[in-house]
Amino acid sequence: MDFKQQYGPWAMISGASAGLGEEFAKQLAAKGLNLVLLARRTERLEALGKSLSEQYGIEYRAVSADLADPDFLPPVADQTEDLEIGLLINNAGFTNNGDFLDNDLEAEIRLVDVNCRAAVILAHHYGQGMRARKRGGIIFTASIAGFAGIPFWANYSASKSFDLKLAEALGAELKPHGIDVLALCPGSTYTEFATYDGLISNLLTMKAKPVVSGALKGLGRKRTWVAGFLNRANVFFTRLLPRKWNSVLFGFVVRDIVKH
Repeated sequence: MDFKQQYGPWAMISGASAGLGEEFAKQLAAKGLNLVLLARRTERLEALGKSLSEQYGIEYRAVSADLADPDFLPPVADQTEDLEIGLLINNAGFTNNGDFLDNDLEAEIRLVDVNCRAAVILAHHYGQGMRARKRGGIIFTASIAGFAGIPFWANYSASKSFDLKLAEALGAELKPHGIDVLALCPGSTYTEFATYDGLISNLLTMKAKPVVSGALKGLGRKRTWVAGFLNRANVFFTRLLPRKWNSVLFGFVVRDIVKH
């Protein structure tokens, strides 16, 4: 069974308006999948969908939603109830930099809502259709930050650990139902909205294209995929070092990023 037969005919991508989400849209359209583009910025979604439709002849549907809204699911479900969504890319997420106690509490709660709660809701809702069809796939965009508790990214690293563990567990739980689940764990990634300066962050930063292509290749073959050799080495050493040391070392890397 080829990729489109296993995971088509429609893919839903949260956080599709930029960054990894936009790159997922481009690569899935190239594979012939129709796209549900989910994010807040409708104009960007429409522009992206129209461009990919013209280039690859696929259908698209732009769905505007704020995933931090407690009731975001009903209108999203209403706009997609006639579609057979065989692939869910749980990609939406963001970080708050800096000292946890100095950060705005509402912003920290919003981070948990988008990075964790929304991913659970979307996987639960669309996973049921996949189970009924006995095929499908779900990718959670986690992070190498999920392998350690990281100072200055405390809430973010905790949220990505949640995504990582959820994906790994669902990978085992849903495999008998024909559903492949992958935790994608990138490090820092260059996008139009995120660039990184400094020696350490530049060494660990990748372009979006290989991150996404690696995840799509790994789906159905792996449960967790860490993007990039240096990132894989980083994660490997987290298994050898005491957890306290991991926090210290990762905190050093993040301090280099945050100060820029």
